Amino acid sequence: MSKRRMDIINKGRESLSQHLPPRSSSIFDPDHTMLDISEDSLSNDVQYAPAGTICETLNLYQTSSNHNGIISWSRDPAAGMWRQDKAPDSGQYALLARNIKGSKGQREYELDSIVVQSDHIKRFLARVMDGYPGITMSRKRVQFSKPFEPFVHRWEMLSEAKDNESNAQAKAHVDLLYGILAAELNDVITNKQNLVLDGVITFDMLWTIFEPGQITLSTMDDCNRAFRLEKSWPGSGFEIDTVYIDYNGHGFGYRNYSLSIPTFEGTKPIMSLPVIPFVFHNDKDTLRKSLTLRGKLWYQHKGHHHKQYEGLALTSYGGQEIRYKINSRVIIDTEAYLEFHSNGPQISLQYISDPPADEDFLIATPILRGYSLKDRKWLEFSIDGVSDIVWKLRPFKSLILPDGEAKDLRDLVLAFASSQSEKSDISDDLLKGRGRNIFLLLHGPSGVGKTLTAECVAEVMQVPLYVQKAGALGTTAARIEKSLSDVLRIVTKWGAVLLLEEADIFTQEHNPSDPQEMALYHAFLPLLEYFEGILILASNRVKTMYPTLESRIDVAIHYPELDAKSRSHIWTRLLGKSDRKAFSESEIFNLEDCDLNGREIRNVLNSARVLARYRDTKLSYKHVLTALQLMYPTREWGDY
Repeated sequence: MSKRRMDIINKGRESLSQHLPPRSSSIFDPDHTMLDISEDSLSNDVQYAPAGTICETLNLYQTSSNHNGIISWSRDPAAGMWRQDKAPDSGQYALLARNIKGSKGQREYELDSIVVQSDHIKRFLARVMDGYPGITMSRKRVQFSKPFEPFVHRWEMLSEAKDNESNAQAKAHVDLLYGILAAELNDVITNKQNLVLDGVITFDMLWTIFEPGQITLSTMDDCNRAFRLEKSWPGSGFEIDTVYIDYNGHGFGYRNYSLSIPTFEGTKPIMSLPVIPFVFHNDKDTLRKSLTLRGKLWYQHKGHHHKQYEGLALTSYGGQEIRYKINSRVIIDTEAYLEFHSNGPQISLQYISDPPADEDFLIATPILRGYSLKDRKWLEFSIDGVSDIVWKLRPFKSLILPDGEAKDLRDLVLAFASSQSEKSDISDDLLKGRGRNIFLLLHGPSGVGKTLTAECVAEVMQVPLYVQKAGALGTTAARIEKSLSDVLRIVTKWGAVLLLEEADIFTQEHNPSDPQEMALYHAFLPLLEYFEGILILASNRVKTMYPTLESRIDVAIHYPELDAKSRSHIWTRLLGKSDRKAFSESEIFNLEDCDLNGREIRNVLNSARVLARYRDTKLSYKHVLTALQLMYPTREWGDY
């Protein structure tokens, strides 16, 4: 020992002689654990080396805990604890190595944690641990605890950075840390490297390949999903907390999601795990690109959008997930979904910027929320099943209406659509003095074309058709007013045509002596006053209407029962060109003589097509007859 250091120690002994016990004791360090004061400890008037500059490791040993459960650390394993001062010289060392008593049958002491005090090491680790969650190298003292996950996860980076360190003094400090870690982690690192080289892993080594902050990959409903790992731990299985990007109708943000890998014995291929680190995927670059593009496409569907959807759709009821096979036009609208779908999820987000950063598109959910127009359900859709709508060029051609009536209706609808899109004024009485709207009344028996007419109106305007059964609005005036108000708000937002089916209750004069009927009527009428759009009332019968409602009807169309000619037209149209070739004129003649309405004809053909597909044959007259007999067994079909 140098003479100067001996002088410093002697002065320190003299200064502390009245306060120190004859053996070493333990004191609190700045991290609320205790360091020892040995007979070598120095007084406060001694000049010490700058913090963390001595390229040595100070070993400390667990001795005992005080009444608050705070661990005591001593330089002498046999030391006790009785005073709680500061050891001024401990801050000079590059590293503090804290050791605890080993397990029974193991080493007497084993490494518990490392405290980094060297600025050289902190600058080095700031580069190596860049982006690693929970590590801030700007602190005066940085502690790493067993099993030293950050070093296991970044071992290759650490080794390479150590070898490339050009500053001799810094390298000496880094080598000091590396030596401690290499001795401690050699078995774990070697085991991990050998397992990964073989493409397998054991359950107890899963933690070594799941690095916080990195991307994990899982498959859900045959759909690849990427998540960012937050933390993981062994529980009933290997539990993984992650986040992904979601949208709640108001903004984008991170949403929590938990994954799990069940326990298993022996080794298992990494790629067979239900969750894998993204870096282990065989074609990770291609997958990263495709998932990022999918995320950007998903982002483009914020707000509300009218789309075609084919694929699996989900909803929940009573905590149970319900799945539907959907082929329908849909409205993508997360805000409306969360407002009007009472069983919908609550979406709590940690908000981020809009648009999200490029790297966040990778972990964007593929789920879009909205409404299936045909199925009349609020559902969750996959972005992979969404496509643009292919509009029919001449929708009114399929309508069965008196000569000229279809054309007149088409022209009226197009004129209204033009006025809406241009926000122009119409000089006639159509829009004067009330909302910018058209009210259509379609009345006649079931299955004669009322719904098809509404579909044609929406088709020619290229807007959604929202169908609402009047009976589902409620039975009390208050309930009807609330339900109809919600419907009108949705329809106005989406720019949709509203078809109010089974509207008999609103299209016939009510009994003034019945307060319930009058309440329903008077709840309905005011809501229509300033509705902007097209409302179609479909009724099976129209008796005497109230003059106040009748005056608001712009077009009223009566649909008679279908005759043979009309049924022939429907059969031919629904069969289509390809299937029509398989039917002779006499077979079509027989079918048009069947007393069916349009809806029943459609249902028969759908069943016949299902039967033909099952038998792996083309649709034929025989399949149609079989469907007729199965679906309507009480009817007489004669010698068809």
